[in-house]
Amino acid sequence: MTETPSEQAPRRSTHSLQAEAAFRARLADLGATLLETDWLGANTKHRLRCVNGHESSTRPGMVLYGKGVCRKCPGVGTHRAAAKFRKRLAELGVTLLDNDWHGTKAYYQAICPEGHECTYCPDELSRGRAGCSTCGMKRTVAARMTKAEAKYHAKLATLGVTLLDSEYLGGTVSRRTRCGNGHVTSRRPVDVVNGTLGCLVCAECDSSTAEQAFRHRLAELDATLLESEWLGSKRPHRVICSAGHECKPTPNNASKYGICLRCRGWDSNAFYVLTNEETAVLKLGITAGDGRRRLASHAAAGFTTIHRFLTGLPEGVAPALERDVLATLRLAGECPVSGREYFPDHVRALVFDVVDNYPTSKPSDTWKAAA
Repeated sequence: MTETPSEQAPRRSTHSLQAEAAFRARLADLGATLLETDWLGANTKHRLRCVNGHESSTRPGMVLYGKGVCRKCPGVGTHRAAAKFRKRLAELGVTLLDNDWHGTKAYYQAICPEGHECTYCPDELSRGRAGCSTCGMKRTVAARMTKAEAKYHAKLATLGVTLLDSEYLGGTVSRRTRCGNGHVTSRRPVDVVNGTLGCLVCAECDSSTAEQAFRHRLAELDATLLESEWLGSKRPHRVICSAGHECKPTPNNASKYGICLRCRGWDSNAFYVLTNEETAVLKLGITAGDGRRRLASHAAAGFTTIHRFLTGLPEGVAPALERDVLATLRLAGECPVSGREYFPDHVRALVFDVVDNYPTSKPSDTWKAAA
């Protein structure tokens, strides 16, 4: 029976026939077996089986260009890459722990010349990016220390200050210095570099100057300091003002705000308990006067439910009540969710129990919201 023109095999070019013949010859040289029955083209993958029995697929064009036929079987290029990698590690004094080759993109366990366990990648090593991460981190820290020390010395020279300590221990370790007027002070290098003051004594910003200024301010206001020693310019000090009120002013704020809040009409005489229903957070605190402005600011933050609002409390009761409520919560193992006055809403009953039974917290103008 004669085949019709449509049933006859398509005619192939001479180049295609030559490519197929070269591909089959190359497979024969490599001991591989072609699994395809028809020629699919030089750029189409053909299924085959290598000499070791691994099935794979590859393009004839790639095989004719010198590529291997099986990725599972190491080729000449693979052996060359592995040898080059091991040679480079030996030049660097690195001991390779992995004896198996997993490709140029894999990471191999090794020990650097300093004895650190690390990993090396052949591809990154060939591009100069590989190395021991521990050694690299140490070099980075050392470089930063050197740069910071240079900036510190340059700043001291600009301020006319002499460094008395020879060793640089980091930006947060205080160093002793002497200014042009002979004052010896100790400051952190980071504060010197970021600031503009060469000597705190000359600028009247040192601790002794602050203490003298605070004592002078107390003498001007006819107040008596009850503390036996200086606690620092940012810590409250117990003081009795000229009116006989015991107060705790902070030296830093004494010149601006005075020393006695009660004399200024700022004495806290109101206590409140609020909740934010959306976040289930309870807020307690103290304020002065009718407290409406303070409650309005909290309402803007979501604390719209008022459970307790005690106003017109006797002198010192509101701060004492707040301290006792916080102490009770600490003893109960309750921790604030934010700051020191914000707690989970489940502590409400415990807070109410303390507030409602406080002995002197019920003056005539006190009111309670419904629980």
